[in-house]
Amino acid sequence: MESPLSATETPKTPVILDLLEFCARAVGEPIQGAYHSFHRHHHLSWDRHSGLQRFVGEVNMLFRRNALALELTPEGQARRLLPAPLAEVVGWTLFQTGDAETDRLLESARLRVLSPKEDDRRDALEKLWDAFERLKTLEPGANKRVQADALLDGVASVGSGYRGMLAREAAELTTIGNSFRIRHSEVTQQALTSQDQVDYLFTRMFAFVRLVLRRTGRGG
Repeated sequence: MESPLSATETPKTPVILDLLEFCARAVGEPIQGAYHSFHRHHHLSWDRHSGLQRFVGEVNMLFRRNALALELTPEGQARRLLPAPLAEVVGWTLFQTGDAETDRLLESARLRVLSPKEDDRRDALEKLWDAFERLKTLEPGANKRVQADALLDGVASVGSGYRGMLAREAAELTTIGNSFRIRHSEVTQQALTSQDQVDYLFTRMFAFVRLVLRRTGRGG
């Protein structure tokens, strides 16, 4: 970012958000105290909390006025406002899979999808797909196929229509991960061309993973 700011060129959104976070780390409220007659000035104190909250409130008001799906958290960190269905599940999910790496991948995906930066959200999608593949191997079994079937058996009754639907959805999600540029970057894979596509696939996968976690007692 140029200093002083250019009157004709607007910085990119991630740069502006970085500047806001930088300011939030230093902002505070000056409090005027008693008057010092000899030096003819007032004593000043510094209130970090009230200054930060005022700064956050004013920035968020500007975001709302301009219909931007962004906000500063009370701690002064920039994040985007998620679509309502995704915000509901992402905000209230705990991961207790019994496997530390799976928990780490899921939590990283949950946090990074909140980022206003596009690269972070694509990384969130990759981590979520990695967690999905790892989740398939948590049950006992001779191979990944047997382990994955055992996992879905804990979600729905064997032989039921719902169990069959879950198997088809798991297979479709696996195909999506192999066909699109999510986990791999071969030239044969199709790129995701918009953030709407990233959000849709994240929401679809996260809903499936959360269902599996809840029904098998692994959080959710």
